[in-house]
Amino acid sequence: MTRVMRLTLLTPDIVEAILDGQQGPELTLVHVLEPFPSEWSEQIKHLVGRDADTGRS
Repeated sequence: MTRVMRLTLLTPDIVEAILDGQQGPELTLVHVLEPFPSEWSEQIKHLVGRDADTGRS
């Protein structure tokens, strides 16, 4: 239950991409259930592999 509750801490950009079906193949349920940073810009780097500010990998 705790792992699922952490999903409420995901950055809105990531949640929106998942809901729109626009997340990349690297963003799997297994990946988001692993520990991830709480800071949103760091989440994007960690989970999606790109810089939140520039959008670059």
